[in-house]
Amino acid sequence: MRSWCNPQRLYILLVGVSGMVALVLALRRWEPVPALPLLMMLGAAILMDAFPLPMPGGGAMSLTFGVTLTAQLLYGTLPAVVVNVLGNLIGYGLLNRRPWERTLFNAGQFALAILTAGAVATALGLHPWPAPTGITVPPLHLVFVFVAVYWVINNALVGMALYYHQAHPPREFLRLFLRWLPVDALSTAIAVAAHTVVMIAYQVYGVMGMAVGLTLFLMVNYLLRLHMRLVEAHHDLQSLYEITKGLAGVLELDDAYCWIARAVGQLAPSDAFAVYLAEDDEVLRLQHASHPDAAAILGRVAGDGAVRRAAATRQVVEEEGEPTLHTAGFRPTRVLAVPLATDERLMGCLCLARRDRAFGDRERRLLSILASPMALAIQNGLVYGRTQTLAHTDPMTGLYNYRYFSMRLREALRRAGAAGQPLSLLLIDLDNFSEINNQFGHPTGDEVLRQFAAVLRSAVRQQDLVARYAGDEFVAILPGAGREEAEAVAARIREAVLRHPFTGVTGQIVFTLRFSLGLAVYPFDGPSEHDLIAAADRNMYREKRHHRERDRREHA
Repeated sequence: MRSWCNPQRLYILLVGVSGMVALVLALRRWEPVPALPLLMMLGAAILMDAFPLPMPGGGAMSLTFGVTLTAQLLYGTLPAVVVNVLGNLIGYGLLNRRPWERTLFNAGQFALAILTAGAVATALGLHPWPAPTGITVPPLHLVFVFVAVYWVINNALVGMALYYHQAHPPREFLRLFLRWLPVDALSTAIAVAAHTVVMIAYQVYGVMGMAVGLTLFLMVNYLLRLHMRLVEAHHDLQSLYEITKGLAGVLELDDAYCWIARAVGQLAPSDAFAVYLAEDDEVLRLQHASHPDAAAILGRVAGDGAVRRAAATRQVVEEEGEPTLHTAGFRPTRVLAVPLATDERLMGCLCLARRDRAFGDRERRLLSILASPMALAIQNGLVYGRTQTLAHTDPMTGLYNYRYFSMRLREALRRAGAAGQPLSLLLIDLDNFSEINNQFGHPTGDEVLRQFAAVLRSAVRQQDLVARYAGDEFVAILPGAGREEAEAVAARIREAVLRHPFTGVTGQIVFTLRFSLGLAVYPFDGPSEHDLIAAADRNMYREKRHHRERDRREHA
């Protein structure tokens, strides 16, 4: 059972129940009215609420207010409320099978808006205006008061519900709501114009005229519905074109994530979404998320939930929850999982989450269309990332290569100069590597290089960059490190190499690995990359000569 302990559901319940209670209390003052015209207006209201006008980007409008205004001017406020509320309950709720809480809210806010507008207009002198003979015009200023009060209260109540309902920040919601108001005002103006035709037809031809007028009203509703369907289709096609075009040009994985976020924001705004990537062992791991607790959920593996079922069936799955998206501060009630596949290969899965509302058919359809372009963008991003890694990485040791080191050193020096911070460079050369190669062969030498690279990587700081400079030479960039801190890193490297048992391919022979290390600090040892490398090289060969002299003395 879903909890009502949240602002949106409490607000919906409050407005719906308040409106229904106010209507029941007002019905005690009901006075008899002609049954046939009232039933005809009720039938028209039901049909209009059953077939509302779809709006681009989601949502719908109804022209029922025109019938409501006709009932208000002919028979008073209570018949107008009954026509509107019953039309909503039957047409919107029963025939369209809308959620009962949404139907209750709509009926309640209609009741409150019409009762308030009717009370204000009646107090100012607006009374039923049947005009049984000839065409007569009711007091237009009072009609305007009724329309204005109804419109303001209706939009205020609906706007508050949409604020609790939407997934945008307040400023973005206000911008979207202000864009909605002119559209709603236009629909109200169309409804009032249609009401005028119905009133004139009724005054001239009686019940038959009302039937003809309401039929014309329904035809206008039908034509506008077709037009809005075309507008909605155009809006969706334009969004699909822009997003698909953007996804087709993606090279990096982060750009693919940005376009996926744009698609979610335009076509299916949600409280959170996540992208899962498929790994070789059929594991779906959460790699990117827009989520209140994104850092806490990254790296989670999809188990028994919507994501796993969508990946297994290659079908869009909508359920009540996805365990990998649940945190202490966020527990969605509806999730939509969209498998991302290229041909027969599953690249991953997109999962959208909302706290309080379900996903519509339109949202499922549009995301299904975009699933293949999203998958291709992710595939391109992964391939490009692997290519970049291969281009920047030494294949034997897994460290960065000389080309990438040179590029990063220039960038690091620019940053250090701009920030006025030091930067240190360590140049390392293995002293006895050629002896190991000559005595035990190149496969053993390659294994020693791989082990030394791993030791070197573990001894430096997390922000430092380690690269293979050439052959048996290695280099490390230490951003922000002065001489004292760099010497501490060098000491850790010496201690780590001394402790590590370097072995050959078989793991049976243990080598003692000796190396020389040169240190240079920017800007004290040079202002440019060439000066810094030259200074580190001089210091390294000075230490190498010192090692040779020490070895000769010990041998002597």
